[in-house]
Amino acid sequence: MSSEANRKTALKMMADMEAFHLDDAILTDDVSWWVPGQGAISKVTFQALAAGFQPMLAGKFSLKVLGVTADGDRVAVEAESLAPLTNGKTYNNTYHFLFLFRDGKICQVKEYNDSLHAAQIFGPAIAA
Repeated sequence: MSSEANRKTALKMMADMEAFHLDDAILTDDVSWWVPGQGAISKVTFQALAAGFQPMLAGKFSLKVLGVTADGDRVAVEAESLAPLTNGKTYNNTYHFLFLFRDGKICQVKEYNDSLHAAQIFGPAIAA
């Protein structure tokens, strides 16, 4: 696929993650995520982490794309989240996502974020 096609797919994935939904049509069967404190995890584990996050929300979760760079089978996305939480705090994290593609589908996602902010908002267990 072209860089532009992969860019569009990565942006769709960002919108899907904001909505706590994964579209299997844009993911390989063996897709994996790398997340801080967890390392490489499966799609099932990623979905469980997202499901565990949802009850903490006191309002809408937004995931705003700040910039995108696409080069062949690699798409980098800078983003910022914003969400009010049930603990009275506001989750406002910054991210760098690296989407890796195989045959036009996302095969790996690497998520880098401000783990100190996450620990301050959710407690140290979030970084474990």
